[in-house]
Amino acid sequence: MKKWKLFLDLDTEEAWLNHMQATGYRLVDVHLYSHRYTFVPVDSGESPAVRIDFRNQGMSKRDYQDYRQLFADSGWTWIAGSRHGGMQYFEQADMAVAPDIFSDQASKVRNRQQASYYSLFFGLLFFAYAGYMIYTQFGNWSGIFNAKSWYLTPGLWQMSGGAFLRAWLFETPFALMRIIPIYLLFGISGYYSMRFWYSYRQSVPRGH
Repeated sequence: MKKWKLFLDLDTEEAWLNHMQATGYRLVDVHLYSHRYTFVPVDSGESPAVRIDFRNQGMSKRDYQDYRQLFADSGWTWIAGSRHGGMQYFEQADMAVAPDIFSDQASKVRNRQQASYYSLFFGLLFFAYAGYMIYTQFGNWSGIFNAKSWYLTPGLWQMSGGAFLRAWLFETPFALMRIIPIYLLFGISGYYSMRFWYSYRQSVPRGH
């Protein structure tokens, strides 16, 4: 079974994954970029915990093997992740071990804050790229709101009748290819910015 879901913080994602585990499924794969989760049904009455660790730096192949082995020695099976950093998914392999990968709450808070800064970086990156595309294609920000500026055919808006319709139909796919990526970049930037804000607020102790 495959499911696609977006989450604004790792704790909510963890809670959902563990709910799926408790309903008779096991997480076997996570596609990090498409947010696709793959589960298989199981008959076991056990409900091993799933935990998410975040790495803000990449690792060499050897260091990544050591990192995964460290978790294996502690009773956790690696499910998905990348040695280049980001989210790492583990399942409790030994039900006798503590159902958490962090030794204390402070360690977990630091880890979640690192994840929020990671989201902030990508939010700003996608926003900057969208801005770059706007200025290279339209010259100013108002261009993305002026549909006429999406079209490059000289004299298009002075045409009439069949000539206008043919020219408009011909160029519209190209105009959409120019503008849709920009709106997509803004959407992705907004998602990462919301993820940063929500994750950071969740990680800050109450009263601060």
